Amino acid sequence: MPRSLHRFKLAAPLMSLMLVVAPTGAQPTASLPTIAYSGGDGSTIRKAVVIGGARSPAEGLAAELEWIRQNLPGATLQSRGRVTGPPHYDVVTVRLAAGALMDLHFDITAFIAE
Repeated sequence: MPRSLHRFKLAAPLMSLMLVVAPTGAQPTASLPTIAYSGGDGSTIRKAVVIGGARSPAEGLAAELEWIRQNLPGATLQSRGRVTGPPHYDVVTVRLAAGALMDLHFDITAFIAE
């Protein structure tokens, strides 16, 4: 089955919501399960960051934002897309603190409904 990439720009209200979910310097909330990251550095689909422990897409998104906050300080979210599978991936474009754009790949198969 062919994979397709659905990419969309974040609307201002959604961006505001995301910043509330995982603001810079914040610790993960107690309401989130224990999240475990494995896999690679997210630079390609083959090196995707695998998110374990998320129970829903909302928790998975919060985990993605937390991984970005921890690993790429100062990065800002620019857009999100989805590669449908299985396996399923989110492709997140961030602007790094130095100004360059970077695509990150997250394996979201564990918490996305088929």
